[in-house]
Amino acid sequence: MTPRRFAPLRLAAVALAGLTTLHVPAAQLLDDRAVTIHSAREIAAKRRTLIRFIWGEAGFPKHRLPDVVRTNVASPVQQLDRLARVDEFRMDLAPGLQGLAYHFIPRNPNRELVVVHHGHGCTLDDDPSPEDKGSGLQRTIAALLREGYGVLGVFMPHMRPGDCNGGHDAMFQMESSGSPMKFFLEPTAIGLNEIKNRSRADNSPRYRAFHMTGLSGGGWTTTIYAAIDPTIRCSFPVAGTIPLYLRTRGSVGDREQFDPAFYSLAGYPDLYILGAHGHGRKQVQILVRRDDCCFGEAQHDPETTRMAYAESLRAYENRVSAALKQIGNASFRLHIDEKAPSHMISHHAIEDVILPALRSAR
Repeated sequence: MTPRRFAPLRLAAVALAGLTTLHVPAAQLLDDRAVTIHSAREIAAKRRTLIRFIWGEAGFPKHRLPDVVRTNVASPVQQLDRLARVDEFRMDLAPGLQGLAYHFIPRNPNRELVVVHHGHGCTLDDDPSPEDKGSGLQRTIAALLREGYGVLGVFMPHMRPGDCNGGHDAMFQMESSGSPMKFFLEPTAIGLNEIKNRSRADNSPRYRAFHMTGLSGGGWTTTIYAAIDPTIRCSFPVAGTIPLYLRTRGSVGDREQFDPAFYSLAGYPDLYILGAHGHGRKQVQILVRRDDCCFGEAQHDPETTRMAYAESLRAYENRVSAALKQIGNASFRLHIDEKAPSHMISHHAIEDVILPALRSAR
């Protein structure tokens, strides 16, 4: 494939990586189809490299806590009948940028917690009906509470109640140490720090395992965060990513999805390996065939990829699975949701994929 010209600010990172590009409207995407890590030692080294890129010398924020904690607040999600209480965490990430998360504490805790990360939506309180409507955040939280899981509900930057203007591309012009990518990950890291800290100090559950799922941009965050933080045991990105070399149309995404400086260090297949490898860890990637946003069959270009939709997905699934089989101590699989009517976490995904996988990991 003939390489395309890059905008000046992207050229250095791409040249260093020695990668080619794919032409799509308004973006230049790296060809990330190759798996470049093949051992546990290389996995650890790659994770250190990514952490250094994201946070610089400061490193992963393993001790940072929220700036404001409010306990026993009114639930931001209605019709949660297995809920004991909700705590609110707010984090000042940068001037004019605040992170927000809610800790939903179950009535009958099973001592495990699932991060539920929203994407480009500003409420977790969507459709509670038994039909597949809305984004599926409410039904995901309700189902997890029903099973005894604690839930940390997290919002993306500039996509929360009170600040719903998006503007993710502009964040990459902000002056900060490390990379602006950190602003997408810190609300989860800081929220988990607070939960682990509080479980030792008050009547909050003492969680022994942590998992993560998310939709769309939250599925992307799940992919990246699970790659960075191996304490996430099971991860379930929903309609969140596919490798860059397969992306066209609505699947290109905002800058965080394709930033060359970051993905020249680790393409998506490598990130899937990082998110799945480790004792007791697994990643189940869920993509929606009838997605009306991204990563579905309607956004797939068979002429560019020379493969049908499902075939193109199984190709990278097989490469990732083969690499993990060689490395050992990992599980990765891809599930195509044939039942969801649109961009969502469907009842099928919750009841037939996510919950069974969580139960089997206990």
